[in-house]
Amino acid sequence: MRINNETKVGILIAVVLSMLAVLTVRAGDFHFKERGYDIKVHFVNVDGIELNSPVTLNGLEIGRVKDIHIVYGRVPKVELTLWIKQDIKIFKGVEAHVKNLGFMGEKYIGLVMTSEAGGGHLAPGEVITGTEQASFEKILKQGENIAANIEGISANLNERLKVNAQAVDDVLADMRASMKNVHTISDNINERFAANQHLVDEMMGHANSTTKNLEELSYDLKENPWKLLYKPKK
Repeated sequence: MRINNETKVGILIAVVLSMLAVLTVRAGDFHFKERGYDIKVHFVNVDGIELNSPVTLNGLEIGRVKDIHIVYGRVPKVELTLWIKQDIKIFKGVEAHVKNLGFMGEKYIGLVMTSEAGGGHLAPGEVITGTEQASFEKILKQGENIAANIEGISANLNERLKVNAQAVDDVLADMRASMKNVHTISDNINERFAANQHLVDEMMGHANSTTKNLEELSYDLKENPWKLLYKPKK
């Protein structure tokens, strides 16, 4: 059986369309077979989070970002709808963070169950509040503020030193004079010890002898306590 050109073109188009459908499903991360449920997370800032961004639980991928929209109120917030696999149970008290893979990598939602989590599981559709993490821009801004404060302190210190330069010089001069006096006193003490070394040795000898006599007396009284009550005859 011969296949005409029209049939060949039709088969080729069907194959191409099938391949395009498979690539679209994979690229879009569609889930036709998997069952799951939704939970919602409120953030103030979700910079870098997109539809189908991964969702992890303590590092394990468990779902994806299904929807993103703004919830208007006294403080507008961004509400993320997270699709979670059916067999995954998340305890109440779980923390939600916007994280990134590496320093400049893909952003994703990280759920963290801490030791404080408990009290049952999150029900489908339940809303939790996300925890904001310091971004690189905030850290950079804080570093700039700290640098500015250090620069201001340094400028004030330099100004005070200029204004009180004479007082600082006087204090340093007094310190040098005091150190000189301390050295002089130390030299005099050393000289006195050297001149009276024999007297110091005699004093140390007498002290050692007295200590030895006291030890012998104490030992004798312990062995013969009756001597405390004995009076020698006149």
